[in-house]
Amino acid sequence: MSSSQQEIEKTLGYTLHHLAFNMKSVLKQIFKHSGYEITPESYFLLNLIPEEGIEQQVLVNKTGKDKAAVTRLLDWLTRQDWIIRRVVKTNKRKCIVRLSPEGKKVCTTLNKALANISQPMVKGITSSELNAMYSGLKQLDENLQRIEDKLKEKG
Repeated sequence: MSSSQQEIEKTLGYTLHHLAFNMKSVLKQIFKHSGYEITPESYFLLNLIPEEGIEQQVLVNKTGKDKAAVTRLLDWLTRQDWIIRRVVKTNKRKCIVRLSPEGKKVCTTLNKALANISQPMVKGITSSELNAMYSGLKQLDENLQRIEDKLKEKG
């Protein structure tokens, strides 16, 4: 292994990428053991839908994904009968997304399954370290968003 390969493993970007990969792998296994073939992206999108429903564009904004990607995820969730989409009568360009009864069941089941890994996942991390980590990750996200915005301005 070259020196530059060893160095990349010490970077924040690599560490976050590796952590995200591990997290997705664990989530997929838990979902499968719970009887559901669902991606982590679909799971998180499903959990962003409040009881009263949400506009599809708000989901696009919350996820940071492009409209087409969110539409594909919502199409898949609709085929599973986990969500219901309704066009707003007064504005045909707006769509409200709600959980179906089956979608609520899926969320409840998977959220309970994931609750079982919450404590083991943060084992050895104090609550103050955890709070500092959340704060640091939030700041990283805000910084990256500013960088992305500047890059978009440049074209």
